[in-house]
Amino acid sequence: MRITKSWESLFDGDLGLSINDGKKIMVVLQSAVVAHEAETYSLFRRVCPDCHTFRPVKDYTTRQIRTVFGTVKVRNPRWMLCRECHLGIDAAFAPLNEICPDRATPELMELTARLGSTMPYRQAAKVLAEFLPIEPTETHATVRKRTIRIGERLDDQIMRETWKARDQADDRHQLEMQLPGDRRKEFVISIDTAHVRSAERNSARNFELVVARCGRGGRGEPGGRYFVTGSTAQHAIRDRALHALEGVGYRGFGDVTVISDGAEILKRLPRAMPKPTTHIIDWFHIAMKIQPMQQIADHIVRSRTRPFAILPTIGRDIRAEKWRLWHGRVDRAIRDLERLLAKLQGSRQVSEFSIARLHSLGVQLLTYIRSNRGAIVDYGKRHRAGLRVATTLAESAVNSLVGKRMVKKQQMRWSLHGANMLMQVRTAEANGELRDRLRAPFRQPEANVLPLFKPKPPLLHAA
Repeated sequence: MRITKSWESLFDGDLGLSINDGKKIMVVLQSAVVAHEAETYSLFRRVCPDCHTFRPVKDYTTRQIRTVFGTVKVRNPRWMLCRECHLGIDAAFAPLNEICPDRATPELMELTARLGSTMPYRQAAKVLAEFLPIEPTETHATVRKRTIRIGERLDDQIMRETWKARDQADDRHQLEMQLPGDRRKEFVISIDTAHVRSAERNSARNFELVVARCGRGGRGEPGGRYFVTGSTAQHAIRDRALHALEGVGYRGFGDVTVISDGAEILKRLPRAMPKPTTHIIDWFHIAMKIQPMQQIADHIVRSRTRPFAILPTIGRDIRAEKWRLWHGRVDRAIRDLERLLAKLQGSRQVSEFSIARLHSLGVQLLTYIRSNRGAIVDYGKRHRAGLRVATTLAESAVNSLVGKRMVKKQQMRWSLHGANMLMQVRTAEANGELRDRLRAPFRQPEANVLPLFKPKPPLLHAA
């Protein structure tokens, strides 16, 4: 390998090695290293672990392995099974298929999946080609396929792990001592839904992804682990929630609190979780339904028009309604709201748009409170104790995981399978476990191989 530098380019500021020079160096060095490692591992696998003799040779072929520093072509032998240890069995295997089943290194798969889940596929392909000696075949289609493949692999791993979490679905009671002021005693699941544009012609315009963040502790403490699922089935959401709770220390014992916005899909989770589980309606959604009513009432009070003469205490009544909901007095809030709506209905002969709008918002608030009256608690008490009362963590998870990649400033349409697999990659990256999951060993080392036949570390003599 030769790198040529011209004298004229020095006056143009061309100092040192350029990116193209670095690509050439890494391609040659990578070819030497990969060829040495492939040959060493193939020789190691030729030794039979039972009788410690060499296995017969089937044939020799070539195999291309894609790495972050280019594609390397290596010799790919196939060994027969030992005829002394496997009588009557005529089979062969390729040892390189054990350490590189995807014909690409795990590092390249991880890097491609991380970039593909962070930015559009075409942009990710351009970034790879800009800084790495990637061949022209590494297009946006390759980035998409690898990202979806990694997502499927992660989803399969989580599905296998959820079988263990299902054993904790039985109802168990709190066994810990009730310590006053212990905010970490409670396990909190902040859950929300995200709407994604659908690419399937025979489906609705949008479909939903369930996004949640599971943790323990009160306000100001770390939020915990993320999880995203494309299935809205009750058991699917429960299994993912139990799997995420295991990562923060849940072992089937403890108080679980689910905070949601009251959507019917999300109400399935508290009913399926182990007891004791409490469902709480997000206070932010309640406050945002009262806020426009308060603004209209303040406008009526300031204007001093005819509606103010008919409803002189309208502003105070709505503030009292908010105070009662904040302190969990749901029955009193419903009675007062019904009385307020009756007054607004009686004064609707006044041709005022504000009265009609106030009445419409009041009906919506009353319907929302009635349908979720069992999940409205004393928010003031929880707030004073330092506990969570809003789905802030879930809202931020929807924004960071789904919104930036699929909704905001993106005109792409997605299939349910593709969006779900992409979210598995983004979730593993957000939880900081993407590399650990992809670095799982493909096979266990054979313990009964003699030390004489065990290969030494690659390039040990050269180093």
